[in-house]
Amino acid sequence: MTCKICKQETYIIYDDQFKVEYHRCKSCGFIYEDPAYHISYNDEKKEYDTHNNSIEDEGYVNMFRRFMESFEHFVEKKNVLEYGSGPEPVFSEVLRRSGYDVTSYDPFYLPDESYLDKTYDVITSTEVFEHFVEPIQEIEKLIGLLNEDGILAIMTQFPRDDDHFKSWWYRRDKTHISFYTVETFKWIANRYGLEIVYHNEKDYMIFKNTKSTD
Repeated sequence: MTCKICKQETYIIYDDQFKVEYHRCKSCGFIYEDPAYHISYNDEKKEYDTHNNSIEDEGYVNMFRRFMESFEHFVEKKNVLEYGSGPEPVFSEVLRRSGYDVTSYDPFYLPDESYLDKTYDVITSTEVFEHFVEPIQEIEKLIGLLNEDGILAIMTQFPRDDDHFKSWWYRRDKTHISFYTVETFKWIANRYGLEIVYHNEKDYMIFKNTKSTD
């Protein structure tokens, strides 16, 4: 399998614990679970249905506030798409309470695709990129909805070396199939005219759209 992101050569990481194969790019470091091990749509939704998150959960809300603080000083306007908002769109509500004009979309819980009819100054996607079956298609779609100088703010855990990955808690979730390194995101930035304005080397990646939308 070639890399789902940059189309370069990959090698196999075998997870002895769960008996699953992953393909890791030799160039950008992107890791993708072999499609033979992907779970079904129904099983994926059942997993999400077990999530029990609420605006009343102070710790959960504070997680989103910290993420918002990582990008809000780059934001000039507050028209935002919250992409992959989940069964309980807590971050959407946090953003609204902070003065953002929010459109929420989730393929399972808020599947109204009228969000495609607008463009946005900010697009947020928290704990979503790791679920993408076709990551480049999703990334291109989001970039196409981003206004010039707009911000694409992503929260997803970054893998390190192979030994770390094979013992990493994050890969235990059966719905997690795509894992991005900083090098992966640098390739995406170069390919699509984005500027990385901030990342924390762990789980935040903030892009600015530098390509004109004219």
